[in-house]
Amino acid sequence: MNNINSLRNFFTNIFRQRNILKILIKRDFEGRYLSSFIGLPWAFIQPAVYVFVIWFAFTYGLKAGPTTSGLAFAPWLILGMIPWMFISQTMIVSSASITEYTYLIKKTNFPVSMIPLIKIFSGMIVHLILIAMILIIIVAFYGIYPTVYWFQLIYYLFALTVLLSGISWFVASVNVFIHDMAHIVNIIVTILFWATPIIWPYSMLTGNLKYIALLNPFFYITEGYRYTFIEEKWFFEFVEMNIFFWTFTLAIFILGAFTFRKLKPRFADVL
Repeated sequence: MNNINSLRNFFTNIFRQRNILKILIKRDFEGRYLSSFIGLPWAFIQPAVYVFVIWFAFTYGLKAGPTTSGLAFAPWLILGMIPWMFISQTMIVSSASITEYTYLIKKTNFPVSMIPLIKIFSGMIVHLILIAMILIIIVAFYGIYPTVYWFQLIYYLFALTVLLSGISWFVASVNVFIHDMAHIVNIIVTILFWATPIIWPYSMLTGNLKYIALLNPFFYITEGYRYTFIEEKWFFEFVEMNIFFWTFTLAIFILGAFTFRKLKPRFADVL
């Protein structure tokens, strides 16, 4: 019961300090994207180049044609990579978030639990702008028009926030004591990129191998973006995917929150 009350207080405190969170998100966004000479365009140049290279390699190198469901390969690939780039970038920057905001740790009244969340919402601003740009492109060049399914984006952003919150709290708190965590996260991100059906279709898996993809929560998100924007399918149509995702995500969310809460009192001493 004490653990449940502590966890409830943990999230209540975050809600009460939401105005401070907004200010810090704005500052982090400006520091990451507006402090350089070119500024905000850097946030889109890197993912655009990355997507273009992958698309070029698969389209002209490996001669990838339409997907098995008849969808054009380019929008199918891009809509899977856009959420993945947000996921991977957030995991990487979140691992070092506590050490980056060391000066705030010494302020006893500051809700330290907000620090990893700053990285999530700061990155989400760019993510939303990038989604808008991509949607304009696919509407203009691929004849894909807005539908009621596009409202599902709100659901997938919520699911993504819950998942990334748990992961960010965990890796950020552990990284304070084990500095190798940042390197481990980079390796995990690389492995998950190729293990997740992002540049290869889920239909390639057969039998029990399909359940391996279902155990990967990031597949739920990347595939969900495709369901939303080009395949026109509702998330609740896939019962197994929902069960696997939310079971794993809630477990990670609770683990991350408890780990952060347990390690937080020692942050100031170590830093």
